[in-house]
Amino acid sequence: MILVTATFSAAGVISFGHRGTVADFRQVEAMQILVDRMNKLMNMHYASLDSFLTSAGGNEHTFNNAIEGIVLGDEVKIDKNTYRVHATLKRQPITFDSLMELDFPNPSYMPASPSTWLFKDRVSASFNGVDNPYKVIKITVSVKPVGGMTEEREFVAVSYVADLES
Repeated sequence: MILVTATFSAAGVISFGHRGTVADFRQVEAMQILVDRMNKLMNMHYASLDSFLTSAGGNEHTFNNAIEGIVLGDEVKIDKNTYRVHATLKRQPITFDSLMELDFPNPSYMPASPSTWLFKDRVSASFNGVDNPYKVIKITVSVKPVGGMTEEREFVAVSYVADLES
């Protein structure tokens, strides 16, 4: 009787441990998918990413279909597991404020006395799609295991691509 009870208890622990291991594996695989998709998007030129947004018809769009061979979707099958993999692209407005420049000639200027310093007006440049074209795209990739026995967490990564070519 004691042997039977011990066997049932051990079987329960082993079975739960296996389910836990499968869930852990799916979490690790989700992180690997996240890194892969983000790296592929980050390797694309700004102009390509911008053209996807232009085709989508807005300044922000969540893609759940493959783009340029990068597999995205609500049900992306990898071996026996299924994941929801989405990528959001957003044109990001930015403003660069330049450093304040000392105004010369200034006859009363003394380097050791800040009260004698005079500064030129601060020049800034905005790339917000109005004053100047956008120069930065924010990339957000999210991956979540779906269809498992337990609710699993979603993994999200954010990065930026700048237009360095024009």
